[in-house]
Amino acid sequence: VSTQSTGKAFQSINQTPTQLEGLGLSLSGVEAAHVKQEILEKMATKYPHVAKRVVPVNDSCGAVFTAFKNGGVVLIAGTGSNCQLVSQSTNGDISLVGCGGWGHLLGDEGGAYSIAHRMVKTVFDDMDCLLPSQHCIKEAQALMWRYFGITNQMDILRYYYTDFDKSHIAGLTKHMAEIAREKGDPLIKSCFAWAGWQYAKQLAGVTRRYRKERGVEYVGPDNGYIDAVCMGRVFDSWDLIQSGFVEQIKKSPKTLPKVRLFKLTGSGALGAARLSNPDIPLDHASLTELMCEVVDGNIVAGAKNGY
Repeated sequence: VSTQSTGKAFQSINQTPTQLEGLGLSLSGVEAAHVKQEILEKMATKYPHVAKRVVPVNDSCGAVFTAFKNGGVVLIAGTGSNCQLVSQSTNGDISLVGCGGWGHLLGDEGGAYSIAHRMVKTVFDDMDCLLPSQHCIKEAQALMWRYFGITNQMDILRYYYTDFDKSHIAGLTKHMAEIAREKGDPLIKSCFAWAGWQYAKQLAGVTRRYRKERGVEYVGPDNGYIDAVCMGRVFDSWDLIQSGFVEQIKKSPKTLPKVRLFKLTGSGALGAARLSNPDIPLDHASLTELMCEVVDGNIVAGAKNGY
């Protein structure tokens, strides 16, 4: 939704005699207290009659509270990646603990750009006889040549330097998934499995950071499960990613003893609305679909061919 259309909606509601009971604003970049205060002040000045209660929160919160009643984790994997643990205190205060999400130079592992880049780098290192690939590079190299419209290594440099476009490089991942499914290419499949490793590491990392900052272990509110909602197009390839995710958890099952991953089947706006008005009933089970469940390093439920 554009800023202009949102403003028009606020203006329209502001002019009606009936106020909304609550308005939840789930927006990117809304974490610091001063940012939330600025939003509240602007809403009070420009649209004082829109709602009795306005609650600005980070965009992760909308997804998490649509999926789960008492908070949880959001795993984001689009062009980049991010992992945030969202919790709510007994007085309603919301806090976030993050792991990753620092951009492609400092850490977007598991995002589409990083998956594509891993394949490109593996092919380059093999061609240079720098680090031989564990798998044949023929299919991956052919895909790179077709996608970028090149015939040699030098030609790809403009896409990484003079005409760098992170989204364009990330777009290669969609074609990688097609080849992985159609031809079962081991190298390309290994790049998706590697992404699964990253998500498991991020989940472990965000729970460790929670312990470091709060001084207590994070215990999932639903029978101790670490529940995460997965957002972003990369998770459309969960059938290729799952093996790496489970493999990484198996290495240290005590770190993540009980994990469930879900995708949303409803709008993340519902969670934001409920934060502004706790009386709004939400059937969380009907708004999510289970992607994967791992207990003590063993997969209980997951993808067989997609999800």
